[in-house]
Amino acid sequence: MLAFLTIGQILFAQTKKVTGVVKDATGETVIGASVIEKGTSNGTITDADGNFSLTISSNATTLQISYVGYQTQDVSISGKTSIAVILKEDSELLEEVVVVGYGAQKKESVVGAISQVSAKELLKSPAANISQAIAGKIPGVITSQTSGAPGADDMQIFIRGRASFAGDNQPLILVDGVERPFSQIAPDDIESISTLKDASATAVYGVRGANGVMLITTKRGKEQKPVVSLTANWQIQSPTRKDTYLDSYNSVLLLEEAYANDGMPSQYNATDIEMYKRASAGQLSGIDALLYPNIDWYDTVLRSSAPAQRYNVNIQGGTKRLRYFASAEFYDQQGLYRNFSTDQYGNKSNTGYRRYAFRGNMDMLLTKDLTLSVNFGTRYEERRGPNATEGEVFYELNHTPGWLFPIAYTVGEGEDEKTLYGGSSQYQNNIVGRLAKGGFYRQTNTINETNFIVDYKMDWLTEGLKAKAMVSFDYDAFYNRKFTANFATYELNDRDNYQSIDAYNKFNTDTELGYAGHASGSNQSTTYKLYMEFQLNYARRFGKHDVTAMALYNQNDYRYQADLAERYQGLVGRATYGYDDRYLAEVNFGYNGSENFRKGKRFGFFPSFSVGWRISNEEFMAGTQNWLNNLKLRASYGEVGNDIYKVNNVKQRFLYEEKWTQLGNAYRFGTTGFTGIYEGQYPNYDITWERARKYNVGLEFGLWNGLLSGNIDLFYEKRTDILTSYQTRPQWVGVTMAPGNLGETKNAGYEIELKHANHIGKDFSYNIGLTYSYAKNEIQHMDEPALKTTYRKREGHPINQYFGLICDGFVTQADLNNPDMPKSTFGNVKVGDLKYRDMNNDGFIDERDETFIGYSDIPESTYALTLGCDYKGWGFSIMLQGVDNVSRYYDAEAMFSFINGGKVREHHLDRWNPAASEADNLAHAKYPLLHYAGNGDHNQRANSFFLKNGAFTRLKNIELSYTLPESWSKKVGMSNCRLYVNANNLITWDHLDDLCDPESNGSNRYPIMKAVNFGVNVKF
Repeated sequence: MLAFLTIGQILFAQTKKVTGVVKDATGETVIGASVIEKGTSNGTITDADGNFSLTISSNATTLQISYVGYQTQDVSISGKTSIAVILKEDSELLEEVVVVGYGAQKKESVVGAISQVSAKELLKSPAANISQAIAGKIPGVITSQTSGAPGADDMQIFIRGRASFAGDNQPLILVDGVERPFSQIAPDDIESISTLKDASATAVYGVRGANGVMLITTKRGKEQKPVVSLTANWQIQSPTRKDTYLDSYNSVLLLEEAYANDGMPSQYNATDIEMYKRASAGQLSGIDALLYPNIDWYDTVLRSSAPAQRYNVNIQGGTKRLRYFASAEFYDQQGLYRNFSTDQYGNKSNTGYRRYAFRGNMDMLLTKDLTLSVNFGTRYEERRGPNATEGEVFYELNHTPGWLFPIAYTVGEGEDEKTLYGGSSQYQNNIVGRLAKGGFYRQTNTINETNFIVDYKMDWLTEGLKAKAMVSFDYDAFYNRKFTANFATYELNDRDNYQSIDAYNKFNTDTELGYAGHASGSNQSTTYKLYMEFQLNYARRFGKHDVTAMALYNQNDYRYQADLAERYQGLVGRATYGYDDRYLAEVNFGYNGSENFRKGKRFGFFPSFSVGWRISNEEFMAGTQNWLNNLKLRASYGEVGNDIYKVNNVKQRFLYEEKWTQLGNAYRFGTTGFTGIYEGQYPNYDITWERARKYNVGLEFGLWNGLLSGNIDLFYEKRTDILTSYQTRPQWVGVTMAPGNLGETKNAGYEIELKHANHIGKDFSYNIGLTYSYAKNEIQHMDEPALKTTYRKREGHPINQYFGLICDGFVTQADLNNPDMPKSTFGNVKVGDLKYRDMNNDGFIDERDETFIGYSDIPESTYALTLGCDYKGWGFSIMLQGVDNVSRYYDAEAMFSFINGGKVREHHLDRWNPAASEADNLAHAKYPLLHYAGNGDHNQRANSFFLKNGAFTRLKNIELSYTLPESWSKKVGMSNCRLYVNANNLITWDHLDDLCDPESNGSNRYPIMKAVNFGVNVKF
């Protein structure tokens, strides 16, 4: 017995118990962190509160703490029985795995031009639309937003600019490996977005990869205790620009001036003008206010701001055998329209968008080698609005004069009182009347997306071999229900009897609200997508040799309604080789087929080759290891295709087929007409895909343990076989020819990405990021006739460069006195009108003098500056984003005075004033002589005077956050609580003097919005 006690005392003396807690830099406890007695296999993991307890040997001096995404730390325990550990994020480790085409690679071994943005960066933007959240965050990615309408505010995306003039140049976008729309995915569901830019990265997509590829990866389960995250956002949205229309008094003054300039009789006498002055000062009422209105249509129809809200709850966790992630979201965004609706069932005249979304996935380890993954995502999207398109509403707001008639008249009394919407023979579509009585629509999308994946390790056959199979089925049901009614407008013609309906001229009639049939806009559609792939992967390391290989077969069927399915089929291959972590090589290929081409020409081979050299790992660089952490040089060449051809946004299919057109009364026997058939389009049997040959050279570097890191890429692309219409075929051929693969372009540029991060003391850290991209394209061939006038040839110029007359200032009296001054074919020219250059010296100004002006509508240069810091739970970040070398030509209502009998804005006050001297006008005038409606046709041509500099810099995102101390949050059962306020598009610096937002296409559309967002994120 004594011996047993002695042995127990010896064993007890040889061990000791250590307890502690593990947290991250924000103070949040780390669940599932590994705690190991260094040099042994003795260890444990932290619990749901980040705590651990471990019995170790009495002579142990160090514990090793590790967790995915954080630096492994050795913590001394000499003389200690309790410790507190703060883990530091490992920025390189966080980005160690990069998502590539059909797989993932270690960042250090990637030799393609790939940029990846994390969910953390995306969530710093309050935008619920992912296409907006990526703006400025990915080098080489250009985004352009033309509308801010709820549910219709997607960005256009261009990777490294534009290289084709035959389509929309949008990249291929894959969500979890399947081609899907991504903009309305819940931001909290996304793990990362990987952008593939060069041929080394995109060749595996063959016939679909020429415009670049974006890979969206959603979150998955982790081997950890369940973590529940709740996020709530409340948002206020408002236009980035306000309207600048003049009040009635100033409008009438300029209108009278325009009449005088055009030799037209005056419409308003001095008394009228005085009354309009009083009206604009708010001094009129009764009949005077009806006769001399001062209507601000924008203020009448639009609210100054609109609310939005978003809520998301998700749970993530799992064990070694089962990992899971589930997420649910609700998003509601209201529009700017005020509610004028008279609908008895409560349908409003405002626009609105709602999104209900659920996403869930499971990874089940069925055996030690077999894993089954099930992914499911569904969204129900609802869009509501008035029976007036976005363009119609804003056209009427921009076009309807505020001095002609009031919004509405009231006639009768008591039960007989009636509202008459104002109008005239020229302005019969009173927008308030249309919003009130014109009807409404309701659109719904039900979207279901599924993936079933089997992953099988085949180490029993040879180490490092895996097989993977995936089947995906997507379904999208769209319903559009529209209810319409006509309404009458009225014009007062008897001012002495204005309270009687007999005093008004009536235009149109009121009708009952009714369901609009299929021909009137109501419709429904269904799309299906079935995607399958089978993949073999091999990864093995032999000493200093690192080898991987991948072979894949895939096919995709896309069906819209009863249309013939769009089908793709192909083989994909990749092989990589690395020697001693210094020399890297990679070969990729795609052998793809498309149903868009005839038999025998449906498949194409698209290879790529890339090499990399990790210079920093060379022996002769050993002396630089204390300051140079990474230096890698990479280069690639490859060929990629594009088979998506669009003309006026309509996809062109089966151009190798003959097209026949049936025509009634094509010929006659006597007086009887008979139907005839003629060849509407002669086929192109050799139609094929565009082929892009891409070159890329890149340099990656990291200095001073993360103090400075960056990437520099140079790229060049030659695009051939671009689909274009024949321009050199003579018209006497007598039949329309299908387009041919005739076009050629080039696109070249560079990208720079720099990052700096540092700690000052133990509580303060900061980071700085800078990106700059430049891409310029040029049309080299598009079948233009050799003898075409040089200054009108598009060859040698950028794609979509603006085309118009060159303006050389204003016409002066000296110009009119000059007998050699070219004569305008667009109307009589007066002093103060625009002076155009006679490009062909024929003595006339006409369409043949139009030539290239400005830049294109896609910026050549993009840049972003990001700043961030953290201090004791407080976080602050800011991002400035901008573009340069871009031109914009806005719609007529945004630019021209009294266009089609419309209105005037503040910039028209700076017109050429006939009451001032010529010298004074030449020095100060910023707008030509005023004209009314069509009398200004000469000035209102596409020209360089009205072509605007579209460059801008935005305060794109800004965020201030605070993470509550753990001692506070734990009292209410939370592991973490973060409060934040953020905003986007808050301030814009541009060259437009408040004309409109620089990204928009003008003012006849829903404005681009800025947003201020208040949010909270709670974890349990």
